[in-house]
Amino acid sequence: MGPDASQLVKDRIVDEKDAVSVPLPVQRITSIDGLRILAAVGIVWFHTDGAPYRYIGYTGLPIFLLIFFSLITHRSGTDPARYFFKRRWNRLVMPWLFWSLLYGALRIIKGACSGEASSFQAMLSLETVLAGTHVHLWYLPYAFVSGFLVYALNRWTLRFSHVAVVLIATGVGLSMLVVNAAGLFSFGLRCPVPQWEFGLAAVPLGFAIGRCLMISSSWWQRALLSAIFVLTQVTSLALIASGHVSSTVPYSLAVTLVCLAYCWRSGGSVIIAKLAPLTFGIYLIHPLVSRGLASFTSLEQHWVGFVGLTACVSGLITLGMMRTPLRKLV
Repeated sequence: MGPDASQLVKDRIVDEKDAVSVPLPVQRITSIDGLRILAAVGIVWFHTDGAPYRYIGYTGLPIFLLIFFSLITHRSGTDPARYFFKRRWNRLVMPWLFWSLLYGALRIIKGACSGEASSFQAMLSLETVLAGTHVHLWYLPYAFVSGFLVYALNRWTLRFSHVAVVLIATGVGLSMLVVNAAGLFSFGLRCPVPQWEFGLAAVPLGFAIGRCLMISSSWWQRALLSAIFVLTQVTSLALIASGHVSSTVPYSLAVTLVCLAYCWRSGGSVIIAKLAPLTFGIYLIHPLVSRGLASFTSLEQHWVGFVGLTACVSGLITLGMMRTPLRKLV
């Protein structure tokens, strides 16, 4: 049967959460892992053509980013930069290179079969260099670069008050959200610039959430997380009232869910522990699965079933890859 499932889960949890200054209780890890599962399904929902309210499904992206940056920030800042760089290179850049090659090869095959020269021209574009050969792969190099910046910022600001850093970072993040919602810079620009701009607000907001978790007092943690939540909702309501909905709603929901997940204490779940390690692979694989299912089924007309089936099949493929030498790529 391959490696024991519980050991795979243990390895993945250690890979994502080791070397933290104030260890998170098991309850909070469980809630964050549950949120990862919800985020993965949301991304599949967003990428399903014809699905209603897709911008709500896009909440999955800021959820992933907020969790990613908060866990990086939650480190003590004592890890050598070389160690951090190597870990993130193996976890983000190597999968990006592998999946870019795979999606690129499929695009070339499709172009050769259809005789479309545009497929070959697109492979040589700046977009491919910056984001990869499929639009959703932009997340990996973006997370790698911005994650290293958050790591450096966290080490530099450890001398300052956690409360002050949290409030300043929250203000910066909400300012970036306003800029993105108003479309001040990336309007009309090609991928991945709009995606980068959308993800910018998650960097300081995730950093602020992570600094909350570094405080030893549970009361102060919850108080500051509540402050982040309130400030985000006030800003979001103002943006929505002014007609800027599509970028605002995902962040409003994501900040709410992430702050709640870090505050909410719940018992461990075997099911969540087994499903959570599959979420990264689901994100990487689901466009292939979705395209394949659309070729053989008509479930796109029943989007709930199509999203569920795509997520399940992508999860099963990920589980199979985790039992092979390819496990480091999912």
